[in-house]
Amino acid sequence: MPVPIVRISINKTARYADREDAILKKSLRKSLGGFSIVFAALAGPALAEFPEKEITVTVGFGPGGGVDTITRAAADALSSSLGQAVVVTNQPGAGGGLALTALKAKPADGYNLAAAISTTISFDPHSANVSYGIDDFEYIGAFGVFPEALVALPSRDWNDFKDVIAAAKDAPDGFTYASTTSLDRVVMKSISAKEGVVLKPVPTKGGAEAVAAVLGGHVDFAYSSGTYYAQAAAGALHVLAGLGTNPIPGFEGAPTLKSLGYDISSVNMVIYAAPAGIPDDAKAKLVAAFEAAAQSKPVLDVLAKRNMGSFTLTGAAFDEQIRAQSAQFKAAME
Repeated sequence: MPVPIVRISINKTARYADREDAILKKSLRKSLGGFSIVFAALAGPALAEFPEKEITVTVGFGPGGGVDTITRAAADALSSSLGQAVVVTNQPGAGGGLALTALKAKPADGYNLAAAISTTISFDPHSANVSYGIDDFEYIGAFGVFPEALVALPSRDWNDFKDVIAAAKDAPDGFTYASTTSLDRVVMKSISAKEGVVLKPVPTKGGAEAVAAVLGGHVDFAYSSGTYYAQAAAGALHVLAGLGTNPIPGFEGAPTLKSLGYDISSVNMVIYAAPAGIPDDAKAKLVAAFEAAAQSKPVLDVLAKRNMGSFTLTGAAFDEQIRAQSAQFKAAME
């Protein structure tokens, strides 16, 4: 009789062992399943690719000016390349400086950019009390070269800027001009000191406002980075002098300030920057998107309409160029 009892005990033990093994395996599968869910949740964000949401470009000038128009023309191409909406807003003031000051304080995640002009970065920190410097930003891209010029109404009968200076010497209160950047104010101050005349700046929020001021007779002449082009081509404005190193295409008869004897020149571009320290992959995708946008028809059409050519700089080449310009302006100011 003892043998059957032993045999039965062994069978029951085996059944219990099998049952416990099944329970253990089921519990383990549940646990591993839970871990899989946790791992998937943790891995999810790491696998996400830039960009995941809309990108905002803040234009440092008012609506209707050159920087604003070019940026809005580029928005669709940028959105197409990035796969997300590109929202354009305006924060005019200080020749693009207000937008750059605000940009410096925003997260360095690639979702915030500012549009300004190259001298806002390369010149203003050396000539004005601004809260940003060249190392505070990542440089994404630059479009076109502004045909910067001094313009006035044809009714003034000024052939070029030398005529303005001659007339200012006979005007006790001097002349007023519409100003958009600290660069034009430094240029005019230098010329005023050299010639012994009074040239008083009237600050504006951008090229469109500056052109409107001279067209409306509110100032004697204006500095414009290129917004004047359509009106000058139509004969409503007269180009007194260009600020570049070469004559302005389409207005080759107008002298440059340099050819008039002033040791001054400016090569200015529409620039796009992000806060310093954005992720490498975000910068690479933004640079690629701006390279594509620079060749899009809407951007090329606006650049042609504003006589800005099709010049483009992006990424490392842009960074090198703007740092070289900054070094030159620093040396000149010193």
